[in-house]
Amino acid sequence: MKRKTQLLTACCLLFLFILSGCVQKQQLFAAPTLLPGTDRNMLTAGYWISRHPSPDTVVLTTEQIDELNHHIEKELKTVVDITRIPVPYSGAHLVATMQNDIDRLRSNPLYLASGRQASGSFYSRISEDMDMAAINPAINPGYGVVIRFSDQRVLPTLEPLYGDSSEVDFDSLQNNALEIGTPLLLLHWTRDLKWTYVRSPFSTGWVESRHIARCSLEALEDFIHPYRFVVVLRPKADIYRNPALTFSEESVQMGVRFPLIEAEENAYQVLIPISDSQGYLVKQQGYILKNHSSEGYLPYTARNILQQAFEMLNAPYGWGGMYGEQDCSRYIQQVFATVGVNFPRNSADQAMVGKRVADFDPDTPESIKTSSLDQAIGGITTLYLKGHIMLYLGKSGFLPYAIHETWAFRMRNGGQDSTYKINRVAVTDLDMGKGSLNGSLLDRLKSVHLVQ
Repeated sequence: MKRKTQLLTACCLLFLFILSGCVQKQQLFAAPTLLPGTDRNMLTAGYWISRHPSPDTVVLTTEQIDELNHHIEKELKTVVDITRIPVPYSGAHLVATMQNDIDRLRSNPLYLASGRQASGSFYSRISEDMDMAAINPAINPGYGVVIRFSDQRVLPTLEPLYGDSSEVDFDSLQNNALEIGTPLLLLHWTRDLKWTYVRSPFSTGWVESRHIARCSLEALEDFIHPYRFVVVLRPKADIYRNPALTFSEESVQMGVRFPLIEAEENAYQVLIPISDSQGYLVKQQGYILKNHSSEGYLPYTARNILQQAFEMLNAPYGWGGMYGEQDCSRYIQQVFATVGVNFPRNSADQAMVGKRVADFDPDTPESIKTSSLDQAIGGITTLYLKGHIMLYLGKSGFLPYAIHETWAFRMRNGGQDSTYKINRVAVTDLDMGKGSLNGSLLDRLKSVHLVQ
């Protein structure tokens, strides 16, 4: 198994250090609602659609998207089809991965929610619970489906670990967040069976066992490869349990899809996974409002991508999916999922998807970077910085702009940098941060890719 950078989400602990430095050592200010370099007209998809040369041109057909997804899975190897993973699974590799996680965390001072530094006994207790000695050299894994929104953890505990005793937004144990319906390979359990170590299409880690319904490989394939399906288009959409749409106990994020049973007047009737009393998969009908979803994927056009991107405008930042929100790479993943593109979870992996427009080294002049963006196309181009990824919108005047899920930026004030917390999906120009010690977004731009 190829181990992703810990926190597959890609977005951004490294980006935060680059962008805002060691935040705990300086005062953190609230960013203004209207960020520098923007005006209110820029905060709608229509502003950028009106500047696009061909917003309704189909970028990729269904067949071409299938080819791109095949490239991501088979050549880039950054997304996996759970049903196609060879078995038996290497127990030695799994043990090495788990031990590496513990050793990596032990090597850094990390703090509990109480403010105390995590001690050796904290890791020893968790290591004992992980019961790695019980892992066989060859594992015959099980299969399952996520039945409610779940945090995927580096270690089997909900207790957070922070890099600073005053930090609350970046839990070092948060690896990813898994939506209802996510297919899983079940590899190992804690001694008390309360946690399961799983592999999803995008990430690996621990999930609470009560959030998983076990099933056969055949049942899993039937659920995740339906003939007809519905895709969620809103940042969050309710899944109702009754036709009257009055009983909702779960919500899902943009890009999640469900098998379609039939279309009703105001809602789609879909299959949702639940578990029986023994923990096995049972399919139950649920309902999603039609204006919150689509039968099948949206056509891949710049208009549709821009509209979906702006659906998420001001959505709060969530490191690794914390709080049921999203970070920069999850944001990109959600938006492109609505047209059927299976983006990886990590921003560095996402920066390999599509056709390269340009790569830059740290010494590349701004003028060359700006002129290279003349080849970029708004709505279908990703911009990659180390640890961060953005969706290119286009130029207004001579300035390039992007929309991205971001946490903070730095500004030079009186001979020193001040850090401003954005904490949401925002439109910014690439001059943001100009003059600060770390430079602007454009200064740190590493690559430009057309998603086609």
